[in-house]
Amino acid sequence: MVQAGGHRVLAGLLGATLLLGLGGCSSQRASAKVNEDWLARVPPAQMESVNQARITQNKAQDETTRARVSAEDAKRELSVAEKNEKAAKTSVDAQKKAVEAANKMGQADRIAQAQQAQQQAEQAQQVAQAEVDFRKQVVKTRDAMEKMRARELDVANAELSKAEYQALVNSGDTRAEKLKAQDFDNALTKARSEAALQQKEVEALLQQQRDAQAKWQQLDSQVKAYGGSGR
Repeated sequence: MVQAGGHRVLAGLLGATLLLGLGGCSSQRASAKVNEDWLARVPPAQMESVNQARITQNKAQDETTRARVSAEDAKRELSVAEKNEKAAKTSVDAQKKAVEAANKMGQADRIAQAQQAQQQAEQAQQVAQAEVDFRKQVVKTRDAMEKMRARELDVANAELSKAEYQALVNSGDTRAEKLKAQDFDNALTKARSEAALQQKEVEALLQQQRDAQAKWQQLDSQVKAYGGSGR
């Protein structure tokens, strides 16, 4: 009974600690945010930086939306490429059966034709598979791009909050004393750091995407040059 009670006490302490931690994070986020009602008393002439920050925020929001739509488009394009690759594989299987049938008939010309058709079907499948590989890479890149735009929106939000705080301070509003400039600076620094890291990931994925595209297009060109069916 003593042991069970000890577990309950420990769980209670951990729970309280977690709640305090979450409360601390929430308080920190709240301290880097200006009450919109307070800005109503700021003279319009002192709101220029705030208005500009709002324009930047709107643009960042638009870019986030576009990135999400682009990522959805990439997934649809991948689905089409996978269907094409499946059809190409079906064609290869059919041509293999045609070669088997020609071999049973023992006619050299029909065997040669069937083998050539099989070879072309296999080349088409290779091209289709290369396109699937490329489309998969595009999906990865655009998913990462969507995350990057979201991080950039975080930066815009942090810049807006800082501009609002500064406008409040410049207007002489005493309520600004309830806030800390360091909280706004820290939030902006963190947002910029996370955006920079996400941008590096996007750049790496873009290079992989370019490599996959080059491989697909080169294979497609080679197949067409040798008289294959290509895509």
